[in-house]
Amino acid sequence: MPYASRSFSKGDETRPSYAGLSDEDAALVKTLGFAAKRYPAGAVIFSQGDYNDRIYIVDSGWGCISHELPGGQRQVLDFALTGDVVLPHSYPGGAVETFAAQTELSLLVASNKTFTLAAMKSSHLFSFIVEALARNSAVMAQHLANVGRRSALERTAHLLLELTARLQRVGAVDRNGFECPLTQYDLADALGLTPIHLNRMLRELRERKFLEFRQGHVRLLDSAGLTKFAGFDGEYIKS
Repeated sequence: MPYASRSFSKGDETRPSYAGLSDEDAALVKTLGFAAKRYPAGAVIFSQGDYNDRIYIVDSGWGCISHELPGGQRQVLDFALTGDVVLPHSYPGGAVETFAAQTELSLLVASNKTFTLAAMKSSHLFSFIVEALARNSAVMAQHLANVGRRSALERTAHLLLELTARLQRVGAVDRNGFECPLTQYDLADALGLTPIHLNRMLRELRERKFLEFRQGHVRLLDSAGLTKFAGFDGEYIKS
């Protein structure tokens, strides 16, 4: 079931939708100890190697999940968007990834214990988390296929189509496309390319009249053609 982020006004006061949760569930998570937190762009929510027993629900903004490599390189594993759930992959030495705010980021944060208590009281909340985590696994499988087997041009097209589909779920895409705060360095780190190579791929997609990525905005010019070229099947996004 898709969940859209929305806001509700009461007089001059506006409150967030908590990533599309119902009013009842939003009240429940607040009562049971989920904390609403806001981070500025560039803030690190948790770092690779940190012990972390928390669960995060993205209410608004963009986050970046990456694995840091020796020498200062990184592999971007995923971008956390509205309605996504971030659950650190921890082992005895700590989390295997770093979670940072790409833009200003609003999160609901709780310990795993708090989430378990909340899920026991709300089947809707439990389903929301399970569906989000299943979607995370499907996204990660596609990202592995990207860097392992798809050509540089195909993987670039596939990732941008995936971002489009994920943002459509939460009403963040219009007929002109969507605002994208990612730099070419961010995309290159997600696709296993150099920024120079990524720039060439974006130029080729533009020259083929598939899409444009200019000044932080992605516009699909030929969605059907791009989908066929990339072999993109968005069913894994729709859970």
